[in-house]
This record gives sequence, structure tokens and C-alpha cells, in this order.
Amino acid sequence: MSSPDLPDEGKAALPLAQRLLFSRGITNMEDMRAFLSDDHRGWHNPALFPDMERASERITLALAQREKILVYGDYDADGITATALLMLFLRRAGADCAYLIPDRVSEGYGMSVHLFSKISEMKPDLIITVDCGIANVDEIAGLMRAGMDVIVTDHHEVKPVLPPAGAVLNAKRADSRYPFPHLSGVGVALKLVQALCTRLAPITSPDDWRSYLDLAAIGTIADVVPILGENRSLVKEGMVLLQQMKRPGIKSLYAITHTNGQKITTTSVSFLLAPRINASGRMGDASRAVELLMTDDEAKAAELAETLSCENARRQEIELAIYNEAVKFLENTNDGKKGVFEQTGPIVVRGRDWHPGVIGIVASRLVSRYNRSAIVFTEESGQKGILKGSARACEGYNILDAILYAQEYTVQFGGHPKAAGISIADEQFDRFAQKIEEYEEQNAAEPYVPALQVDECLSASDLTLETCREISGLAPFGEGNQEPRFLVRNCTITQTSACGGGKHLKLRFSVRGIDGEDSKLVDAIAFGMGPFEELYSAGITVDVVFSLSISEWKARESLSMKVDDMHFPKSGRLVDDTPDILEQLYGNRLGLKQLSILSKTSVDQLLPAKDDFKKVYQFLRTRCANEVTMCDLGLLARFVSASYKISLHAFALARILDVFSESGLIRFYSRKGGRVCFTLLFLDGKVKLENTPTFQRLFAEEGHAL
Repeated sequence: MSSPDLPDEGKAALPLAQRLLFSRGITNMEDMRAFLSDDHRGWHNPALFPDMERASERITLALAQREKILVYGDYDADGITATALLMLFLRRAGADCAYLIPDRVSEGYGMSVHLFSKISEMKPDLIITVDCGIANVDEIAGLMRAGMDVIVTDHHEVKPVLPPAGAVLNAKRADSRYPFPHLSGVGVALKLVQALCTRLAPITSPDDWRSYLDLAAIGTIADVVPILGENRSLVKEGMVLLQQMKRPGIKSLYAITHTNGQKITTTSVSFLLAPRINASGRMGDASRAVELLMTDDEAKAAELAETLSCENARRQEIELAIYNEAVKFLENTNDGKKGVFEQTGPIVVRGRDWHPGVIGIVASRLVSRYNRSAIVFTEESGQKGILKGSARACEGYNILDAILYAQEYTVQFGGHPKAAGISIADEQFDRFAQKIEEYEEQNAAEPYVPALQVDECLSASDLTLETCREISGLAPFGEGNQEPRFLVRNCTITQTSACGGGKHLKLRFSVRGIDGEDSKLVDAIAFGMGPFEELYSAGITVDVVFSLSISEWKARESLSMKVDDMHFPKSGRLVDDTPDILEQLYGNRLGLKQLSILSKTSVDQLLPAKDDFKKVYQFLRTRCANEVTMCDLGLLARFVSASYKISLHAFALARILDVFSESGLIRFYSRKGGRVCFTLLFLDGKVKLENTPTFQRLFAEEGHAL
């Protein structure tokens, strides 16, 4: 009998880790204890998969009769780890097996018809797909007609018609009894191996499948599936194996990526290991990553790891070039249609020679820049007249639904609500884009406003190593189980300095105590905030959103804050705290004297000083000359003030930008409340700001407001 849910009023008495679980919907004490336990019991019976018995029987027969088995994988980290995992197991079981992964450029995703001749030359009796195949109805039917048996293992969305394979393992099937539908491709492959380990005894023991959990953890983390339920057990146990680095390939990748000897974490898998494994498939031959993960030869592993690292660096260069080209096109196109900043639906963009291996990452970067879903196409598809595309969704948007609406103009597509691959005919590009726009018009919703989710407010007494160790019980972190974020208010910055070549910001905070608590000094790092060093100078008070970690230096542990955001506390003045209200009233033509009364600010304090125009323009020329600026007016006003030692608030800055816009010095793309999006323009000759309507409205000859 399970314990009852804890009432809301009982939350405050819980330890921090349990309070965090309560906030995330785990309100049952028994479930909390199970979540925090190291007892890995979250495994489901693989026999609950539809067709698992048929798949196991067919593979057992192939092993007994020494038939040739071909593992057919995908070229991303999920498919690569799934391929390596299944190959290692089959070899261990004595199989005659080989693997094949399609080329991303010339052959594309899934069971490609372009590989039929190559498959035939390999003469397999049985083909097992991993991380692909669920959408390849016609292709698999062709292979079956040619006398080759096929088993599909996949985790992608299931279409109305299943491929006519001998077995189709997918927990998302309508007839599935498997209780966890969120496994990655390598997770499904692992469940097949788990079933086989029992069936093949005494060749294998029932627990042999656990020795592949390190590979399964990499693929699961890389594919950004929810780290909950069975995936949590998989990653948690797999991370223990990863840290032992028993595989030479993983050990070699670690040596390249973890240069300070730091511990492998889910974060380092996501941002250091997985991108290098992915790079092999993105930039060329994915088999190099498969061989890296399977090899027992340390010299070969070191060579392959170095190759993948170089490929990843090349991928980053190409990705940046394509991204910059896409941004330039989107932000400079003027064809009479709405600009990229006025639209709300998915961005649809194409390029002639964009590398197909990186367009998915470019789409993700466009999502981050514009807070809109994005579909990026390239003409480099490997097929004449066909555009290859990659789609990524912004938060709260189902990109697969949008593509389904426009499917009449597609050749092929598949994927998830958050990410999809797609092919269309070149001549259908405009129709496809129009159809996507039509879908948006029919399903228009309020644009999603990005927001940081804060789990708990902490005080100085909470900032301890013990607190950090308690939080670590919630790990592993990832999709669906994000690392907890905390808020502390009214922290005083005591030290600040740029680091990492000016990219990042090192800080030290004095965190105030409450109810007689002593203040506490805590070190912090704010990644990507180095350019804002002037804005966050010593002596300033801020509210900080952060995550906690333990830093180690010369065998000493210390607490460290990883800053996600810093906000300035409210000053109590309308002009600082709620500038949106003043903007709305000013836009409704309310006079400056009335605004000054409402804001309890004199007209002179409400207006910018005339010298402020010059300083703001100098700031824009220095900081914003080469790109579109999207920002909060209040934050920009503070930044200008910090740089030039002046006192400028959002309302005054907005009037300066109005004057610049009317005189042709800037171009507004959008402005809503306190948010603006603009670009700096460059004019020949001198500009007379005083001739603009806004300047004349603000200043009379006597210096009074009109």
C-alpha cells in the first residue's frame, strides 16, 4: 500500500531535496524515497514490448544457424551508441554480424533506397535497425521481398501504418503494453539486449545487459529524452560505468575533453562527449565513432578520438558561418512581407551550399535568437531537385504538427514534436513555407515568453556544502529533471572580473542573512556575461538566479554559484520598476507634466539630458554596430549609465531611441512595452536631431516640455 500524498502545508518541514521533488509533482513520500534511493529498481520487463518475443526468437535462430546479421543504424549519437551496443553484444554472443550507417548527405536518414545495392552486396539474412526504420514502410517491404528478414527497433513517432517487418519494437505503438514510452533509440536497443540475455543463457547471464549501460547513457543524454522513470535508472547506473572508463574510446575522449581532470557528468556528456560523437556523422563517416566506442585498442582509440575532436572543431566553424549567413538573410530581406521580427510562426529558410550535417544545430540557434521554431533547408541533399531540412521547435510548440499540416508538399519527414527531419522538392519550397504560415494563422497563440523557472528561494544559511550534496541526490539531471535553480535576493557584488578571454564573468557575492543570520561570501561564475562587466560592478546589489556546485582545488572543496541571471531589485520608483506603464501612457499622448505627476518625478528628471543623446549614440556605435539588438530598455539604460557614469532610465532612453529612429540613425524591427529590437544605421552627413517630432515634443525653446 503506497503512502498518501503529503499536504501542501507539510512541504515547508521537508528537507530541501524533498521540497524540490514536491514542487516537481512528486508528492508521495514513498515515491520521494524511491527517487532519492540508489537502489535501481526502475526497470521494466522487456517482454511488454509488442513483438519482443518474435524479435528474440528470430535473433536466437540467426545465432544458432550462423546467419549473417546486419545492424542498420542512424548517424547521430543515439544511433551510433545503439549500433555499437548491439554490435558488441552480438559479437559477444558469437554472431556473424556487421553494421551499416547511411551517409547523412548522399543517403539521408532512415532505411535509404540508395543503400539497397550495398545491403545486397553484404548478403545479410537478418537486418536489425536501431534508432530508425519506423517510417520506412516501402523500403522495408522491398528488403523483405528480396529475401531479407527485418527487425525494427526505434523510438520515433509511430505513423498509422507500421513497416511490414518481422518484428517492430517501439514503445509508442498503439498496442504497446510497455509502461515507459520515452526511451531513446539506444534505450530500445538495450531492452532488446536485456531480453536476449535471458533467452541466450548460458551463453549470457541475465544481467550482462548492464555492462552496456555506459553506451546507453551517452545516447540517452544526447537525444534529450526525459531523464525520468526508466531513463533515470539507465542514466544513473550508466554514469557510474562511464566514470570507470573501461572502454578505451571513452577514456580517450575523456582525455581530450576533460583537460582539468574533472569528473564526467551528464552536462559534460551533453556538451563535450556527445558533440564529438555526433561530429563523425555530421561531417562524414559515422563509422569512425562506432569504431571508437567498440575498439579495445588504446592507440586506435586515441587516434579516432583526436579525429572526432578535429571534426567537431570543423563542424563548429561551418555551423557559425551558416548561422551568420542565415541571420543576415533573415534580417536584411525586404520583399514586402513581414520581417523576421514581426512574424510569430516558424522561420523557414534555405541555403544553396549549407552543409546538411549542421543545419539542425543552425535551426536550434535560430530558435534561441528569435524565440520561434525554425526549419532550415539546404540544397546539398545528395539528390538533384530535393531540399533537405531540419526543424527545431521553441518551447511549447509542436513542430511536427506544423509539418503534418504541410505534408502535401513534402517528400519525406519524421521525428518528434521538438525536432524533425524533412525533405521537399525544390519547386515546392514556397508552397511549403506558405502552408506553414497558414498553419500559424489558423493556430495562432500568444508567443511564448522565455522564463527561468526557479525552484526555491534560499538564504545565506542555505548556501553550504551540505546543501549542495543534498541536491546531488536528485541527479542525474537532464530533460524533464533539470538541475535545480535557486534565487537569492539583495546580494551585493563585492568582486568582479572578466575571465575566459573576456567571455565570462567571475564574481563574489555577499549574500545577506535573514532573521539575524550572518552574511556569507560566495564565489560565482556567470558564463557568457563577460561583456557586461561594467554593468555588474562591485558595490551593486542584485537578485541572483543560480545553480549550486562544489568546486575542488588542491583537495579543498568550496561552494560555487553558476549564475543564470541577475536582476536589479525594485527601487520603488515607477520610472525604474514599471517603465511599461509610462510607455503606454506616453503612447496614448498623455502629456509629460501628467506623466511626471503620476511617476512622482520632475519633468527634468523624466527627460533625457541633451548630452545623453551623444553618449547613447557612442554606446550604440561601440556595442551594437554590427548586429541587431534585442533587449530590455531598463537593462540597456543601466548599461549605458554604468559605461558613461550618468543616470539614465528606460523612459528617457526610449525617447532618445525615438529621436534616432525619426532621424534615420536606427531602424526599429519591433517594440512592445519595455522590449525593443533595432539595428543601427549609418548615414552620410550631419543629422539634426532637433528637427525630429519627438525632440520638438520633448523640448521647447525655453527648455520646458511642450
